[in-house]
Amino acid sequence: MKAARYSYTRYQTMLGSHYGVRWLTNYEMSDKPLPTNGLMSRTGPMAGMMPRYENLPTDSHPFPFRYARQFDTMFIEPPIYLETLMREVRSAGASMECREFHDVADLLALPEDLIVNCTGLGAKDLFQDDELTPIKGQLTILQPQPEVEYATLRPELYMFPRRDAIVLGGTHERGVWDSVPDEVESERILAGHRAVFDNLIGTGSTRGPGL
Repeated sequence: MKAARYSYTRYQTMLGSHYGVRWLTNYEMSDKPLPTNGLMSRTGPMAGMMPRYENLPTDSHPFPFRYARQFDTMFIEPPIYLETLMREVRSAGASMECREFHDVADLLALPEDLIVNCTGLGAKDLFQDDELTPIKGQLTILQPQPEVEYATLRPELYMFPRRDAIVLGGTHERGVWDSVPDEVESERILAGHRAVFDNLIGTGSTRGPGL
């Protein structure tokens, strides 16, 4: 939690279009009572980092679920944030080099004193790590809609708005190495979100993404 609190404080100094960091309202919804304990609960360790935390009465929200909750969090636009960081790293005098590593000996041959391992799934072969297990997550990307300024979270599905896209998820397939998109999962994701936002449009509430 120390890292989370540090990030929470640090990213508030980076709000704005330069880094692509902004506050966003989240709506969590379910037909079952929402958790009252755990990471994202009012009493959990993240509670102080989620302003405007409120459980919404059933008759006060347009979502087709019995239970709904809203809270604010900071969101990062990855394309903006990463491009800005790369630009600042280069401006500070650092250089970028693409290289392929086949084993630990290749890493030990580097002249640098410090190596940070961010090789992801490649670490399995690079370090002979037989315990490394992939978890496949699949996203469906829609065209951007500037008027959508909130995120939704429902069981197994989420919607995040970005400047360059509407991001729909998700999947969580443990042990799956295949990176080819699953069309059946894409249809499930679209259908699940469509059921939510068709209801929003029907009530005349805040517009959802075009599905």
